Amino acid sequence: MQPRKKGRHAAVGTLERLRLEIVGNSGTDVHSNLLIPNDRIPPPRPPADSLVAPPSAVPRPRTDKGYPANRRRTPVSRLALLTILILQAVMSLRLRNTAFEDEALYLYAGRMELAHLLHGAALQGDYASYFSGAPVLYPVLGAALNAVGGLALARALSLAEMLAVTVMLYSISRFLFSERAALCAAALFSVTESVIFLGHLATFDATCLFLLACATTIVVRWSARGWPVLLLAAPLAALAVAVEYAGALYVPTIAVLTAVTGWPSRGRRALLYPPAFAAVVAGLLYGALRLGGSPYAAAISSTVTNRARDGVPALAILRESGAWGGVLAVLAVAGAVAYTVRPRTGPGKRAAPPGDRRRRAALGAVLAGTAFLAPVCQMCLHTDTSLLKHVGFGLFFAAPLAGVALVRLVGDHFRSPEVGIALWCGALVLGATQSWTLYHAWPSSGPLVQTLSAYLRPGARYLVEVPEVPIYYLQGRPGAQPDQFWSTFSISYTGSHGQTLTGNAGFAAAVQAGFFSVVAYSGDVTPAADAVIARALKSSPLYQLAAVLRLSDSSGPVSYYIWVNVLSSRTQPGTYARTMGAKAKEGRPARVEDVHDLAAAMPHVTRVHGPGGNAVYQVGGKSFVFFRTPRPDATDPVTGERYADVIMFWVPSDADKRALADDPDSPFFTTAHFDGHPSVLIRAARLGELGHAELAEVVQDAWLSRASARRAAAWLDSRGLR
Repeated sequence: MQPRKKGRHAAVGTLERLRLEIVGNSGTDVHSNLLIPNDRIPPPRPPADSLVAPPSAVPRPRTDKGYPANRRRTPVSRLALLTILILQAVMSLRLRNTAFEDEALYLYAGRMELAHLLHGAALQGDYASYFSGAPVLYPVLGAALNAVGGLALARALSLAEMLAVTVMLYSISRFLFSERAALCAAALFSVTESVIFLGHLATFDATCLFLLACATTIVVRWSARGWPVLLLAAPLAALAVAVEYAGALYVPTIAVLTAVTGWPSRGRRALLYPPAFAAVVAGLLYGALRLGGSPYAAAISSTVTNRARDGVPALAILRESGAWGGVLAVLAVAGAVAYTVRPRTGPGKRAAPPGDRRRRAALGAVLAGTAFLAPVCQMCLHTDTSLLKHVGFGLFFAAPLAGVALVRLVGDHFRSPEVGIALWCGALVLGATQSWTLYHAWPSSGPLVQTLSAYLRPGARYLVEVPEVPIYYLQGRPGAQPDQFWSTFSISYTGSHGQTLTGNAGFAAAVQAGFFSVVAYSGDVTPAADAVIARALKSSPLYQLAAVLRLSDSSGPVSYYIWVNVLSSRTQPGTYARTMGAKAKEGRPARVEDVHDLAAAMPHVTRVHGPGGNAVYQVGGKSFVFFRTPRPDATDPVTGERYADVIMFWVPSDADKRALADDPDSPFFTTAHFDGHPSVLIRAARLGELGHAELAEVVQDAWLSRASARRAAAWLDSRGLR
């Protein structure tokens, strides 16, 4: 009986397996077709992944565990990711141009901040009051790198950060969805205009996005571990906002993600995470703001909360946003809908546990909706400033869902690979062309900088349309300090009568008075102001057109016009021995009689006498050569006796004064009594150190600095000097 019993049970087991196989293949029960009593057949065991299995038989999947790794596919996936990163690096490094104005501004400001922090040097600008990020953070880091490896090393930091952002995007997408979605998300994101452009731009945008990505990665991957995550992610988010104030726009997204990703393991307790996260970030930023003071508050107001409206129509901003990130944003919306409706492409597909539909909908809304934050915000402000960069921030959050959409379009087992390839190739071509156009939106500054370098003078003033670039490239030279440069964006000019003029009136008055030594404009960046400046220059006898630079950018040809002040340019920069001392060898040494003869020979000159009978030469009632009587400010350093042979000459500008008086080889000097006065002093006893030709030039410059513009122009024309 025993062997028989075993055989019978073996037969029953075989028939049961056959029945299960038939049921699995046909979906119908075959008990009625088998001549076996049902009470003899043991109940079938449901599959482990059956949806109808009781809770005790199948444990509930945990969404905080993420995508289940496959050891065989992981190396292939990593190789694909490496290929994406190499392509991204190549796309960024192919962009070549001189420094953009923002790059130049941040790097030379960082140099000033470093010198101020380390040596107490003057900043020559209140950068904290108008920068859209803390000047002591990225600018200092960028300037340190620039000091070591120049602009290339500063840009290399941005490239490294953007590559790291792509890696973190892959990690987030893989954890939330699947391996294929992660690769598709990284491939789409890496070829967008913002990513390629920011990867080769030495500004704080890449650093801000890198810090936001770090905070997001921590929140998504480790939010199930509870409040300790906040201690790691919140400071990074706060630092991102400090680096660039516009980063605050994306902190709410990260805060909401703490609840969405923490809900499966923490339940309702996860609802406390967003306010706690926001409170920590706000507390850190408030402390930093109190430490920084009012300049930082003013900068936040002017660049973020109360930013000036440029009057750009909302439709134009929407059109620009669509051109720069529309493909990925549309795919993200489609991916959010598809993921909410059906989390997997098919039964048995490897993917991260999705959770219920409410969680999927919330996750999709948060990620996809973030892509529209920057466009909506800037449409409300009616400005497209930095829109091309801020769009990329939102695309980082939307890219995982765009990867999901691309996986769905390709289908299981790559049923429609041509669809995915076509979409990605279209995104690649679009990103490549847009980034190239944006990177060449400014002309190469090499010719402009080279031309300006010939007119550098300590104390001179330069009116340049985009002054940040020449300041950066000429930094460190005595005649190219930041406070010597003026921009065509705005001006506050105080004339000789004490009246302060701004705007176009200020530019016209400053040019007519010969306030600037060099004026350079193109009519491209500030066309209205440039037109006023051009008219004033053409009507002024004090300026002459020195050069016209024919440049080009992505929009077409650009012409830079360089005008120089004929008075201030007569004394060239350099040492006394090179610029003036060489003339001492020309002809005989100068004498006191030569001063009288040369001054009296100039046109429209009258000679008057001072209270002590001293000679004073004037043109139009304005003194230009003055024989001084003994004064207490000019004395012998040994005996203390007052000099009785001091002669004063007027000079065209403070730059000329410094060029003459500061040179140790020059016989010219000045005293504290004449601080801020456009004049130099020389003792008659030392006139012999000058040649007659040099003295003649000093007298002529003194006359030109005091004569009317009409008389000065007529004299210059008669000598062929204009």
